[in-house]
Amino acid sequence: EEWNEEMQQACFDYLSLGGMYSRGPISLLGGINPRPFVLVAHFFMVALYGIGRLLRPFPTPKSLLVGVQLLLGACSIILPIIRAEGIVSVFAPFLIRKPRVKEGASA
Repeated sequence: EEWNEEMQQACFDYLSLGGMYSRGPISLLGGINPRPFVLVAHFFMVALYGIGRLLRPFPTPKSLLVGVQLLLGACSIILPIIRAEGIVSVFAPFLIRKPRVKEGASA
């Protein structure tokens, strides 16, 4: 499917930008950054980067269609992950209570 190929190329080009565009995804792959929000943010940034690539230098009906397919395809990939992780834990982890550890208790 054309949208999938465009997403793959967008991902490669996005990582090739370097700096924060590669640091964030690489920290996820390396297990250095376990925060799901970083995954979601970079995933949508790649999708939007791909759509932007499609619409340059000017949008055509075909590029608009592929852009919509790319966005829908990206949502079909990431939304189940967000649901599995929990919406609050992805977007507002500070709202989740952490269990208290009693003083003097040894593990």
